[in-house]
Amino acid sequence: MSGMISSVRTGVTAALWKKRYELEQYKVGATKPQKVLVDKAPSDSHMSIELRVATDPAIRDQYLNFRGGVQFGKLLEDVDAFAGNIAFLHCDDANAETKQHRLVTACVDRLDLHAPITLGMEDLVLVGEVGWAGRSSLQIDVQLLPKGESKSLPAGQAFARGHVVFVSVGEDGKGVEINPLIPKTPEEQHNFAYGKTMNAKRKEMRAQSLERTAPREEERELLHAVMMTGAPPSSMPLAHTALQSIHVMQPQERNRAGNIFGGFLMNKAYEVAFATASQFAVAHGGAPTVFSLDDVSFSKPVKIGDVICFSSAVVYTGAH
Repeated sequence: MSGMISSVRTGVTAALWKKRYELEQYKVGATKPQKVLVDKAPSDSHMSIELRVATDPAIRDQYLNFRGGVQFGKLLEDVDAFAGNIAFLHCDDANAETKQHRLVTACVDRLDLHAPITLGMEDLVLVGEVGWAGRSSLQIDVQLLPKGESKSLPAGQAFARGHVVFVSVGEDGKGVEINPLIPKTPEEQHNFAYGKTMNAKRKEMRAQSLERTAPREEERELLHAVMMTGAPPSSMPLAHTALQSIHVMQPQERNRAGNIFGGFLMNKAYEVAFATASQFAVAHGGAPTVFSLDDVSFSKPVKIGDVICFSSAVVYTGAH
């Protein structure tokens, strides 16, 4: 893995990657696989890092969007890098003779914004730790808090909170066993149970995916009913909301493993989604605001030079 960091990354992501590079140096030249697993508590992977978006004008400018708020896509990049460092701390065995784990982002299971973020008002801090770990995958729980906080807060007091899932994989692409997580406090046990439940739901959703199974009878009946009744006069065909964005993957967007940074991919996906929502909302006299990101999954690595198409469409609308 390279210690080089692209200048297009945020200061936070750059600092996280630099720290990760330094932490990994003691394993340079290691050749043995890890065979002895080390029990870890959530506190062993606890981390925090400041986002000085109020006190440092240069950092604030990195995140500023056209409304005076924060670029959500930039936060996604920071969250991905931050969660990666936490995953490393959990999987590290403190043995200079064993190879480090190859950790890849599997998905962002959920990321909710609970309050508007206006830049320049106060500095922020990312706080996180491993909440659940299975055989080869682990869930990192992350919160964005006002500066001065270093522990988890209730949802209403945090600006944002979410869950990122990493997997340790070998050279053959198969999962590699990681250190077990031993929750101790009632809060840690609650987080562990939640992570275990979400892991089971992800497996269930993959099994029920339309890529694997045909629509159920009730789903076919619903589609038939919609076809027969027709759409309301004020509706818009889904195809009319669709947008695409094409990008050539350049080396400046690489991660430390030499592939395209997952945080960058989420950033670009969010931008085309926001443009789609804006186009739809303006047509109906409104403006979009992001509240949540749900189930962003990575199926395989994206390489430098790949041509990537990001596709987006409005697939559901509610009262607002």
